[in-house]
Amino acid sequence: MANIKYRLKTNAKSKDNEPHTIYLRYKYSRSVDFETTTGVKIEPKYWSDKKQQIKNLSDVTDRNQKNRFLSDLRNYLIKSETEILTNGGTPTKQDIKRIYQGYFKPQHEPTKTTLLSFIDSFIDSDDNKHKAKGTLKTYQNTGYILKRFDKEVYKIDFDDIDLNFRNDFIDFCDTLNFSPNTIGKYIQVTKLFMAEAQDKELHNNNAYLHRKFKKPKGYQSHHIYLNDSELTKIYQLDLSKAPKLDQARDLFLIGAYTGLRVSDFNNLTPDNIIEHQGKELLRVNTQKTNKEVYIPLREEVKAIFKKHGNQPPKRMPDQHINYKIKDVCENAGIDEILHIDQIRGGKKITVKKFKHELVKTHTARRSFCTNAYLSGINTLDIMNISGHTSEKTFLNYIKADALQKANKISEHPFFSGKSNDLKAV
Repeated sequence: MANIKYRLKTNAKSKDNEPHTIYLRYKYSRSVDFETTTGVKIEPKYWSDKKQQIKNLSDVTDRNQKNRFLSDLRNYLIKSETEILTNGGTPTKQDIKRIYQGYFKPQHEPTKTTLLSFIDSFIDSDDNKHKAKGTLKTYQNTGYILKRFDKEVYKIDFDDIDLNFRNDFIDFCDTLNFSPNTIGKYIQVTKLFMAEAQDKELHNNNAYLHRKFKKPKGYQSHHIYLNDSELTKIYQLDLSKAPKLDQARDLFLIGAYTGLRVSDFNNLTPDNIIEHQGKELLRVNTQKTNKEVYIPLREEVKAIFKKHGNQPPKRMPDQHINYKIKDVCENAGIDEILHIDQIRGGKKITVKKFKHELVKTHTARRSFCTNAYLSGINTLDIMNISGHTSEKTFLNYIKADALQKANKISEHPFFSGKSNDLKAV
């Protein structure tokens, strides 16, 4: 079997911060040594020569598409070589050159845009480059699951996206043990793909707009929040001998005391800290909404900044925070046992989880909103920081139960009989 390898083309004028062309080399013997360009370009820092692919880094938004191309091209050459050998022949340099050229359709031949090819181009389009990483990740995950459905259940294109597909897709996702909320996200993004393609006049199928083409009914994901007492335990935890846990803890607490999303609290700089009328504030242009918000600094946040040289802690990859904050919470004794209702494979199950296992970066923001609400801060003032535009959505978002809400309003003058509007009878 031939040795097929990819390498970056370099020369004396090549610069490390500029894209280099990836070349393919097919070597079967001394006389069959064929090298040519793949047309794919990438900066050297993103290329893994060991793995023969573009590194799995979020900075390269089209890495999946390019890696898929490189993998498919290699497999095509191997398959063609196997056919030659099976038929009793030996591949020549001319054979490989012909096979390589045959892999690409002539440019003058129009290529029909399919649903799956459109999804790839849509995700990699310039319009999406500035969207939040979480949004792009949801697009990519949806595209991946649709491709699995296309491969494992039946072929799909624009005209196949109807109520029958919707039901079959839900059944397929059930077999993969996805939760109703996850399936709902996939359906929502599928509808977005269809709408974007329809805007470009790639199809005229309106079945995806049917009122029943929606997410399945199911149990809500179990989101938690940490109360002030639990946050204090985390704040007071001695992590001097575990610097990475300490860094994750500090970043998380900034989110829990400011209400910022991880995309914002994980990218703060000293320029975000300002003083106004003798008070320290955070001024942040939020990434998701591009809205400027001003947030008063609690003493805990000021102490964290002081600890890090009067500036925010250094950035840590989001997923690393997710992993480490669970360990931090476990060390802080956040060990309440929770019973979680879930749907897996279309069936309801109840699982037991320690509370620290459910903590993640978004728990910080939800904790801020819930604790601020229970402390009596005006809902609209909290929403001005959190970015919620609907009070109904905000009240659904926070994790205060009915009893906590009742206790909160019990101190209102209306219930204490001290309302100015009440008159003696």
